[in-house]
This record gives sequence, C-alpha cells and structure tokens, in this order.
Amino acid sequence: MARRPSLWLMLPLSFCAAFLLVALPLPQMMSYWRPELVTMVLVFWVLNASDKVGIWTAFVLGLLLDVLMGTTFGVYPLMLAVVAYLARFSYRRVKVFSLLQTGGLVFALVLISLMIKRILLGVLGTGPDSLLFWAPALTSALLWPTVMVSLRRFTR
Repeated sequence: MARRPSLWLMLPLSFCAAFLLVALPLPQMMSYWRPELVTMVLVFWVLNASDKVGIWTAFVLGLLLDVLMGTTFGVYPLMLAVVAYLARFSYRRVKVFSLLQTGGLVFALVLISLMIKRILLGVLGTGPDSLLFWAPALTSALLWPTVMVSLRRFTR
C-alpha cells in the first residue's frame, strides 16, 4: 500500500511549483492570459487545510511574490490576504459546492484580487490600461478543475 506524502511536505511543494510557473517567461500576448496560480493554490489550501494555511501565510506568500514579480512592495500581500480572508469566510458553504460552483468562486476571488491590484497600481500611477488586465480571472476559473483535482489527492 503506497503511503501518501505528508501535508507539511505538499504545502511548500505546491506553492513552489506555483511560483515556478509564475516565473516562466511567456510571449507578451500569452502573458496577459497567465492564470493566477499562486492565488489558486492558496485558495485550495485555505479551503482544504484551513487550520494550516490562512491570512498570515497569504501575507508571506504575497511578500515573496512581490520580490519575484518586482512590483511595489505590499501589493501582492494585500491581494492574497484579502483572498485568503474571503476564502476562509466562505469555507463552510464551499464544502457543498460543485466543481463548477467552486470555479465561480475562484473567478470571483481572482477578480477581487485583480481589482485590488488595479486600484493600488492606479494610485501609484503605474496601473495597466488594457482590458486584458482582467483576463487572468477567466483563465484561472477555467484552469481551476485541473488544480483542484491535482492537489486534492494530497488531502485526506
């Protein structure tokens, strides 16, 4: 009988994989459609291991993402902390959601995080002016079933 890897091993590995995929260079047109993988992995772990992953984890991941992406310090920590709070807030309802409904939740959470990013970057004067800025919300929702099925085998 094969032993399942420890949750304490899978948490950092899944976040490292998400960070690596975020750091991969893409052509300019495809980079607009890059899904918010760190946000999706964070939402998954907040919903499935809420006693281990929460707002402080999101804040630290956001600081690491700020360094990785080279953005103004504090943008990603605020985005991810709000997403973790909202995911934690909806924790009990999500237990009975279907895959399509959780995809809708991920769409809404990524859209909220992009709104926060847009507002903060707009205040700083470096905000994007393309409508493609909102495209990651759609691609994240479409990719959510793959992320959920891939990570679910490491829970329970």
